[in-house]
Amino acid sequence: MLQVILDSLIRASELSLLAVGVTMVFSVLRFPNFSHVEFATVGAYVAFFLSASVGLNFVLAALIAIAFTGVIGIGCDRLVFSRLRNSAPIMLMITGFALGIAMRETVRAIWGPSPFFFEIGVLRPWEVAGARITPFQLMIILAALTAMLAFHLLLTRTTLGVAMRATADNAPLSQASGIPVERVIRAVWFIGSSFAALGGVLIGLNTQLKPDMGFGLVIEVFCAAIVGGIGHPYGAMLGAALVGFAENVGLAINWAPLFNALGIEAGTHSYIPTGYKAAIPFSILILTLLLRPRGILGARR
Repeated sequence: MLQVILDSLIRASELSLLAVGVTMVFSVLRFPNFSHVEFATVGAYVAFFLSASVGLNFVLAALIAIAFTGVIGIGCDRLVFSRLRNSAPIMLMITGFALGIAMRETVRAIWGPSPFFFEIGVLRPWEVAGARITPFQLMIILAALTAMLAFHLLLTRTTLGVAMRATADNAPLSQASGIPVERVIRAVWFIGSSFAALGGVLIGLNTQLKPDMGFGLVIEVFCAAIVGGIGHPYGAMLGAALVGFAENVGLAINWAPLFNALGIEAGTHSYIPTGYKAAIPFSILILTLLLRPRGILGARR
């Protein structure tokens, strides 16, 4: 059980960094940006290039990649989405899909389809009460917690955070009150894209780098954002935790007693195959949309 909890925390940490960026963009611009997950891929590959090809220290390479991806996020908004500010949300959503495909295929064209691994060596995992966790996995959890704490302080203790919350609540009124809305939007894109890049680097540390690594997370990320309450940053964190625990706990539970109680012959052991892991976020998303469409922390509109 401790191993399941640790695996769930690692998964929740990875998803939260991407889900927060999705919900930030939605709260300000009111459209689901499906290209957001590709910033994780870009950040991971740039960090890999700087560390493996340029020879920079991994931490320095990751920091540069995160900042660079944030700038790319601003560039995507300036070149693409700013020209569609007054368009219907469906147009922006389709544009996000197209931009995501372009980013993913650009990465594939530069680095090829084969997977890569960060050249950081192999470390012996630590054993805690029968569970195992590597130093890199512990770093993933600590990095995500630090990023979430920094984001909380930004929202509650800084002028930029107040401007972001005001713009998310009512952009025209914020503009009329003297808040530079376009500057706030650029900050939202930079922070959201940087968080996604950090998530991509951490996922690459824990698994591997592939051109479709971001696209493979799109269901879990948007599920976390919607379940928590789309447009609510803290809801995205809560939704990521819920999805992360549901995926790992759902695979660890022996469902045979429940099936037998319902009259379905299942023997003594019945577990969900790992190939059906993606069905768990789908099920959570469907139940949320049916029972509480605004999410756990989302406000009624």
